[in-house]
Amino acid sequence: MPQVTVEVNGRAYRLSCGEGEQEHVLSLSKRIDRHSNSIEVNKSPANEGRNMLLTALMVADELHEKEQRVAALEEEVAALKAGGAGGAPDERIAEMETAVAEMLDRAAAQIEVVTSEIEAVT
Repeated sequence: MPQVTVEVNGRAYRLSCGEGEQEHVLSLSKRIDRHSNSIEVNKSPANEGRNMLLTALMVADELHEKEQRVAALEEEVAALKAGGAGGAPDERIAEMETAVAEMLDRAAAQIEVVTSEIEAVT
């Protein structure tokens, strides 16, 4: 299983990931690092667990907003399908469904990375 070293809040962590997911994990860790760096609290090692929790909450809030957007898009897709001729989805609906699926996949990957980071800290 491939491994990748990510850096969050000035600390390096060695993580295992699926084949071909290395760049994705690095990208996600950079996103978490940006959230972590935006926290205006004491960066001492004693507060590391608290800071990671705050970071995880920020990412969870971001995910929640995306989930709400996905739900709204799903409702729009359902309404378009119901109003379409014979219920056959048009090209726009197919694109929206693909976008929703991709957002959910990215959200799931983010949750996995945050969970791994929190477990590594505790």
